[in-house]
Amino acid sequence: MAHEIAKRLLEHAGTFLQRTEAVRTALSLGMPLNEIEAYLDWLDAVRPHRPADSDEASSSSPKA
Repeated sequence: MAHEIAKRLLEHAGTFLQRTEAVRTALSLGMPLNEIEAYLDWLDAVRPHRPADSDEASSSSPKA
């Protein structure tokens, strides 16, 4: 059950800081680091690529 909770936390972590905290929490719940890495790799592979907000805003804003 703890690993399922850890996976949900990892899945919903959108930013680097959220992901870092989710990894720490998953480790504290007893999930091995290699499983965390494998799950994050899988998530990155199945999710569509989203550009970072700052990159998107700077590239789409009109220049005066």
